[in-house]
Amino acid sequence: MTEALHAAFAGAPWPLYLLVYLLIGWALLRPTGPLWDRAVSVIGWPIEMTQKLAGATGLPYLFLLPNMLIFGAFTFAPMFINFGFSVTEGQSILFSERDWAGLDNLRRLLSETQIDTGAPNLEDDKFLGAVYATATFVVFQVPIMIAVALISALALNRKIVARGFWRAVFFYPVMLSPVVVGFLWSLILKRQGVLSQTLMMWGWIDEPIQWLTDPSWTMFWSVFVYTWAHLGFYMLILLAGLQAIPRDVYEAAEMDGTSAWRQLTRITIPLLAPTLLVVTVLSLIKAFQAFEELYAMSVRWTSLVGYIFEASGLRGQPTANGLGIAAMASLLVAIVLIFLSLLQVYLSSKSSKA
Repeated sequence: MTEALHAAFAGAPWPLYLLVYLLIGWALLRPTGPLWDRAVSVIGWPIEMTQKLAGATGLPYLFLLPNMLIFGAFTFAPMFINFGFSVTEGQSILFSERDWAGLDNLRRLLSETQIDTGAPNLEDDKFLGAVYATATFVVFQVPIMIAVALISALALNRKIVARGFWRAVFFYPVMLSPVVVGFLWSLILKRQGVLSQTLMMWGWIDEPIQWLTDPSWTMFWSVFVYTWAHLGFYMLILLAGLQAIPRDVYEAAEMDGTSAWRQLTRITIPLLAPTLLVVTVLSLIKAFQAFEELYAMSVRWTSLVGYIFEASGLRGQPTANGLGIAAMASLLVAIVLIFLSLLQVYLSSKSSKA
């Protein structure tokens, strides 16, 4: 180890650089006080100078600057770029090679005839089909998610054996990658998968079923897998809300002889309403954004995000105006999500004032 360090630094002018670094610190700070304090100040002079220049109020913002730069580069910049794509047309990703289109991409998305050729437009059928399929998915998945999460939270909030273990079991799928979730369930639900083979062995079905592409089953299993994958997150939020309810309220109700069902409907649900509102809005937003698990399982229907993915040319052959159409579709989805977020803020503020 010593020989390796000697070989690494042998002949290098690092002592001179270190001396220059310390001299610069001494010249800038002119430290006073005990020798140890002066040595620490000289060694850490860049931090000392930054603190002096930024001041007590500006230093926190200086530490936040790297995070804000990364957040801006990967969140705000793509938002503006996406808006630019939505109002321009062409195959290139360079704005210098794209022409101004205004609302033409919206017309290409929703019109019954193509504005470029006058032929029947197939894009509106694809988009409206994705809207209808996603709406169906949301209508079934969100209530089931909330109901199962609430029942799970109520059960795990009671004094049961191995309560910590069961909480971890319910939350574990949330930590898995969506692609891993989709791949695991596709192994179970494919035509020659575990489910079909097991049901055939029991004599419940005569031939294997492709559960993910069969029109009768594809939506059911999409809702089931998506609920299984995200249940733990919403259950944890509801569990925190349940534990925030004062225990003495239940004790007073028990002294009055109130039944368990009446405690649930008259105490738990009303006091849990703000948390339920948050869970409802978050699950709505998440359901509208459903894509990864569904894409990994190759389900029969196309979600809104899946349509945007395909229209942009990321899968399949890119089209002349596909990037602009996909960007416009993503703006429409963003408007819906912004509306849901504002609705949550309004209802939360209204319930807190009540």
